[in-house]
Parts: sequence; C-alpha cells; structure tokens
Amino acid sequence: MELKSGDIKYILEGILVILAVACLFYGNIFAIVIFSPYVILHVKMRQKERDKKERLLKTKKFKDGLLSVSFALNVGYSIENSFNEAVGELRLLYGDDSDIVEEFSMIVNRIRRNENLEDVLWEYAHESGIDDIKYFAEIFRYAKRSGGDMNSIIKRTASSISEKTEVLGEIETIISGKRMEQRVMSMVPFFVVIYLKFTSPEFVSCLYGNVAGVIIMTVCLGIYIVSVCIARRVVQIDV
Repeated sequence: MELKSGDIKYILEGILVILAVACLFYGNIFAIVIFSPYVILHVKMRQKERDKKERLLKTKKFKDGLLSVSFALNVGYSIENSFNEAVGELRLLYGDDSDIVEEFSMIVNRIRRNENLEDVLWEYAHESGIDDIKYFAEIFRYAKRSGGDMNSIIKRTASSISEKTEVLGEIETIISGKRMEQRVMSMVPFFVVIYLKFTSPEFVSCLYGNVAGVIIMTVCLGIYIVSVCIARRVVQIDV
C-alpha cells in the first residue's frame, strides 16, 4: 500500500474505528489485534475517495486548459503555440505552482524540443489515468494526422467535459444531504451501545465475557457492516 502525505489521518481514523468496535462490541481491548487489518482497508477506501475527487478536479482544470487553447486558436495561433498561450491563462486561474500549469508547461517544453504534439498528449493522457483526457488524446491524434478541424474537436471535448462536470455537481448537491444522513445513521448503533453500557450496564453485561455473547455481537457487527456497505453503495452514483 502506497502512502502519501495526509494518509496518517486515515490511519488514525481506522485505528479509532477498530478501537470503538473492540470496546463496544466485545469489551476487550485485545480484539484490536483481530480487527487490525481493517486499518489497511480503511486507508485504501479513503485514498480511493480522495483520488476520485482529485481526478474530478484535474479533469476540470484540463477542460479550462482546452478552452484557453481554443481561444488562442480563434485569434490565429497555431495549435502548438496555442498550448503556450494556454499556460499563461492557467497561471492566472490556478497560480504558478498548480499541477495543471506544470503539466501544460511540460507539454510546451516537449513541443519546443520538436516532439509531435499528438504523441506528447497521448503520453500525458495515459499518465493521468483519466478517461476523458484519454478520449481527447485518441481523437486528437487521429484528427491531427488526418487533417481534422482541431478547434472544433477541442471545443466539443471541452463542452463534453464541462457538461459531465455540471451533472456530477448537480448529483453531488442532490445526494449530499442523503450522504450525511447515511453517515449519521451509521454512527447510531455505536451511540446505542454506549447509551446502554452507561445507563443499563446490567442489561448488556451478559453479552460480554462469554462465548454466546461474542457470537451474538459478531453477528450484529456483521449485519451492521453489510448495512453500511449497502448504504454507501446507494449514495454512490458514478457518471
């Protein structure tokens, strides 16, 4: 598992979860050892969520870059020089240290070294791992070699990415409330157990320190995990 800066927070979250499970469901701190592999799973899930947000943001930035290229083409620049002009526009939008400025600057530098633009975009698209950029690179590569309308292709691609981004934003707005409800509901069982342990300890004491109690709590924990997975899948919509 590859860790990045900021993943320490995800590790601490995973440890907190298994600590809560061990104490509330089993009343035994040593249960942490059994559930310790969950930390790795939790970090991977959180990394996946973070990577999804980063890909969406990078796609939006790439769309802005294409719009800048299209504008430069409209005022008479060649396709190669249009990318150079786009770098200046992206600096104004995102700053000199942004990733998209560095990536477009890399494209411009490779063009200046007399590398084919379509090959540079092809490599950049596959390094990004983003489908929208890959589709653009494939279409651009074919059109460049066959003499297609570059400006039209760039405009259509930027429009398509923009529409997709807007749809994702609308979906996120609609389901953000439901996602918050799902997170709150996921915490309810923990609060119920805490409430019972502090207000009626004799009521739940029979579930701890014996085999029957461990089996019952394990079954309840399994049902809880399945319900959380189903709830997460319901509020997860991909476009």
